[in-house]
Amino acid sequence: MTRFVRELTPAGTVRAAAPDGAGGWSNAYPPPVISLPEADPARPVAVHLYARRRGVRRCVLPLADFDAKKASAEQARAEAAEYAAALEAEGIAPVPADSGGGGVHVWSGCAEGFTERTARRIAEAAARLWSTYDKAPMTNPRVGAGRPPGAPHRNGGHSRLTRHSIDEVIELLGAKSAPAAAYERLAVRLETMAAARGAQADSVDHHQHEDQDAAEGVPPSILERGPTVRQLAADAHGNLKVAVAWRPLGDAALKGLSRTLGRRVDHDVQVHAVLRSMALAGWTLDEAAAVVRDAASSPALEWLRSKRVSPDGPRQARDAEETARLLARKWFLACQDAARMPRRPDDDPARVPPGEVAAAVLDLMARMQAAGPARWGRESGPADAALLMALAWLMLLSGSTDVSADVRRLGVLAGYSHQTASAGLYRLIRDGWIKVTADADRRAGKARRVTLATAHECTDHHRHTCAVYDVPAAHTGSDRSVNAAPPAPLSLPPAELPAYLRTVVVRQQSDVWHRLGHHASRTLRAVTEAQRPTTIPYLMTATGYTRATITKHLQAMEALKLISSSRTRSGQLKVRAGRGTLYAAAQAVGTAGRIAARAVAARIDQAVHAWQRAEEEWCALSREEKRQRGPRRGPDQMVLPGMSPTARAYPRHPHPRTGTPQAGPMDHARAQQIEAGRIGAAALLTDALRLAASGQVIDPPRLSAERPTEHTPAKPTRPRVVLPARHACPLCGAEPGERCHTRRGRRAADWHAARRQAAGAAPTTARTTRPSRRPAQPQTPTAGTLRRHRGTPATTEQLPLFDKDTRQRHTRG
Repeated sequence: MTRFVRELTPAGTVRAAAPDGAGGWSNAYPPPVISLPEADPARPVAVHLYARRRGVRRCVLPLADFDAKKASAEQARAEAAEYAAALEAEGIAPVPADSGGGGVHVWSGCAEGFTERTARRIAEAAARLWSTYDKAPMTNPRVGAGRPPGAPHRNGGHSRLTRHSIDEVIELLGAKSAPAAAYERLAVRLETMAAARGAQADSVDHHQHEDQDAAEGVPPSILERGPTVRQLAADAHGNLKVAVAWRPLGDAALKGLSRTLGRRVDHDVQVHAVLRSMALAGWTLDEAAAVVRDAASSPALEWLRSKRVSPDGPRQARDAEETARLLARKWFLACQDAARMPRRPDDDPARVPPGEVAAAVLDLMARMQAAGPARWGRESGPADAALLMALAWLMLLSGSTDVSADVRRLGVLAGYSHQTASAGLYRLIRDGWIKVTADADRRAGKARRVTLATAHECTDHHRHTCAVYDVPAAHTGSDRSVNAAPPAPLSLPPAELPAYLRTVVVRQQSDVWHRLGHHASRTLRAVTEAQRPTTIPYLMTATGYTRATITKHLQAMEALKLISSSRTRSGQLKVRAGRGTLYAAAQAVGTAGRIAARAVAARIDQAVHAWQRAEEEWCALSREEKRQRGPRRGPDQMVLPGMSPTARAYPRHPHPRTGTPQAGPMDHARAQQIEAGRIGAAALLTDALRLAASGQVIDPPRLSAERPTEHTPAKPTRPRVVLPARHACPLCGAEPGERCHTRRGRRAADWHAARRQAAGAAPTTARTTRPSRRPAQPQTPTAGTLRRHRGTPATTEQLPLFDKDTRQRHTRG
């Protein structure tokens, strides 16, 4: 215990157990900490599991405590063995120890430490998996502690190592400990195991599959992969399958299935790989058997259809019974192996099919409408509604109802600042519209994740308004035209939902509302979505505003041509959508470009934040680790392709006392200037302004610094006159009936008139496409005149365009 505490704890201190008042010791280890020599040898002590690194607590000695107080010691040891297997599957060395009271302690190490959030995820998932697991030490970063090996138990006995020596323990938990990324993977594995085990508890065939596993056995090569992370179920015929959504085989699996195997290839391995791909794709045994029967499309499964009788001779066909028996065994092993493979994104329990995402978004919009105009017409109502629409848009883009709620991105999509978006998210969470599924992790660069809530706990806040979860039956209003009917229930086909949400997002992120107010946006939406020209009473019912507010909105928007109004014969005002655009209106009021600038600022802040995180990680390194990594490049150095932009030193002010450059506090303003030039902020702003002018959604992650190729239309040419003659023009080479390229066609007309006269034809009047007020006066050009027109001869015999038949035809005419 002395070496364990001295070499593995940061300060070599422990916390001693408090007396229980009866001459013994309790299970509480209150502060303050004491040094180990000061502790009573018979008194239980505990070491801290967390250490402070650069002001942040990180878990460095993860402990899994499997207690035997409410269960048998055999159950505690069995569950500890499952946890140790999960550790080994992620490359983490487990160090088991008997607690001294019948339970088991499983220690592991992480010298660099991992976050409190990861530790809580591991503890919560382990508590769902194993009933003897105590999650209290791992979920309390401030006072979480555990008894080290060698420490006495309050009921007698000592904690002792069962597999390793103290030298091996110090090496495995210290220098050779696992990185923080391994514990991130462990959290994912345990959460997936917990979800799969919860689903298997409801499966009717769960015990049947356990009996089959025990009877037939799973080889060690498959058991070494670790515990199952996917649910195993039974198909319609009672055969084993992996309970995942069915999908076709991928390109790699199809390529392996169509591969022709040689004599020296291990057919057994190839068959297992193909069947495992089928199991991962959700296929059944009957579907695999159909593929085996089709020899032309599955040459890689020849081992199931035939067997080798001699090294160089032909293969002998198996009978159907033998093939079915081999396939059943191979399919069982493939399913067991597939259930232990690392999970894919499609196996995520939180993943929702696209159809269900659209249904969830439509349900959200219906519940928003059922909440009434008073909820969205109050001071913060437009911001809350815009944030919900932005979240719905992100859900459709990601294909999941669990999305990342980056406040800067949401602010741009909603048309507000990131401070307003952050405050709006807290209101929506408090009222029960959304709930947090994962907290934000600044050091990891991850925003909080949210999803749609189905219940909430009311707070005592004076502005709290409960979310609507059940949509009541809508009332369509009176049939009388003098009454204002409420808005009709939302009836939107799922196929039209993306286009509708795109229109809503474009409208709410327009810059014109920075001058008119976002409440005017709700009025314009009510006017636009109406089926016919609307009246002021209808708008009052749809928005919840007073007549004076509606009138003020309409006057401001009519001045910007966003709406148009007219009066009926009875004097009633009718309002309809105008022909003006939102971008033109923003330009007219002088607010165009604000959301585009915020989108670019969000990209710059994201790059600066990543750079700052890398700087903080560098500062947390020891001097020896910094010396091993070598000097860093300066902050102003150009980032070449293939180089990491965060590998440069973060810009800093000069030292306040010595004036040493790059030795003072961080210079965030300079970092923003550097990153703005690196990511091409000017080009991003140009792209954002182009999207705003064309009426498209401005989304910060989708902005591109590459200039789009614009198609320049050809300059329209003035139509040329058509030759009135039946022969080609020697001035421009135009064929009969084509357009003449001679300017104005006058020279061509004169030349054709001279040609006819020279040919001996009757006098005709040359016609042009442009009518003339006086008849054309054909004049016989001289040889010099014709020579100026490309040297054309003056006689018919010298004209190259006239043949003998043509001259005779003109002479007869």
